Amino acid sequence: METLESNKVGLNNIEVSGELLLELLEGVSTHASKEKQLITLNAVQIEGEGGILTARATDRYRLIEGDVRSLDGQFDPALISLEDIKRIITLLKSHKGHVISLTRLGNALTVSALGDAVTFTLLEGNYPAFSELLSKAEGEPAGVESVAFNPAFMADYGKIAGKRNGVKVHFTGDKRPMRVQINSNTITWKALLMPMRFID
Repeated sequence: METLESNKVGLNNIEVSGELLLELLEGVSTHASKEKQLITLNAVQIEGEGGILTARATDRYRLIEGDVRSLDGQFDPALISLEDIKRIITLLKSHKGHVISLTRLGNALTVSALGDAVTFTLLEGNYPAFSELLSKAEGEPAGVESVAFNPAFMADYGKIAGKRNGVKVHFTGDKRPMRVQINSNTITWKALLMPMRFID
């Protein structure tokens, strides 16, 4: 688990296209937990370096990570509550054609464009380590007889992929997470869906 200590981070700033950031945050927010008592999971984690801005979320039953090209800057890992992500999305819908600036000082984050801005306090706490789970799901698919999953989750993949694109499910083994391939011309997506118990 990664511990995020927001108040110890100095000044960070990164810039990204409003249209790309909107698509990224709308996509990952579908996978954030809706249970507010799960504070660090009722959130989205973002970070950026090397010209890439990454956002990720999980609700314990599935997880998703998306990468977009950033214009400039560095952004240390930050955890944003789902409520504040929705505030950012509202701002972005009015500025899809503009450059968005994310400026962080300590545990305060300001998202701004053309004089409009929202500022809020970042969360602190332990966040699941995604990289190990995602790497274990790579490789050759495994043959399985059947897999049970929550069909409601597929609707969210449809929202992310859009009406014209399909999604592809790769089975990695019995009782193991399924890798969900989401094609996009703008965002590199990685997603896992956990199997569920099924009583015949």
